[in-house]
Amino acid sequence: MAAKINKKVIILGVVAAVVVAGLVAFFTVAGAEPEAAEITVVGDPVPVLAADAVPLGQDIAFGWDAPKVTGSDWKGNPVTIDPADGRAKLIVFLAHWCPHCQVEVPKIQAWLNETGGHPEVDMYGVATSNDRTRTNWPPGEWLEREGWTPPTVMDKNGKVARSFGMRGTPFWAAVNSEGKVVYRAAGGVEVEGLLGFHELATQSMAELQDFIGQTGG
Repeated sequence: MAAKINKKVIILGVVAAVVVAGLVAFFTVAGAEPEAAEITVVGDPVPVLAADAVPLGQDIAFGWDAPKVTGSDWKGNPVTIDPADGRAKLIVFLAHWCPHCQVEVPKIQAWLNETGGHPEVDMYGVATSNDRTRTNWPPGEWLEREGWTPPTVMDKNGKVARSFGMRGTPFWAAVNSEGKVVYRAAGGVEVEGLLGFHELATQSMAELQDFIGQTGG
């Protein structure tokens, strides 16, 4: 009898160990990414965009100093978005559960694959509004599947989104080489819109002000 009991105990122990191992593997493979680094934001937060799109120069944040962001991507690699590095930037904010973002990402990546991007503009992603209870979790696996290449900050607690005054996703922020916010918009864009954002990012504040004056903006 003791031998039978011991045998049952051993079998139950093995089964329990297999179940535990399976659960660990499930959560490790299917639902987890490396813990995102704490986000550091230096600089004043930019006001929330008033509408999905406003004419050039009429965004309250036009000409504001863009904040500097330090964090990490979904693999734990450090990512810094530094407006003082002398490079123009286009930053796109994405939510993994957002259907418009799910449409936008492959379009952007296809353009990047075809052209290599704009030589004067660095493109960054910000994975924000992350929610493990919603579809397409985790965001890193989604971006990996899409072959996403721009350096992307995992926006823990939405800190980066708030610092750029995000209105909704996808959200765009063009920053010129002077470190100034020159344009923001919310919503999906076609390639023509993407090219327009890049063109704005390459302009100085003086050039943009001159253009606005000439067009009566």
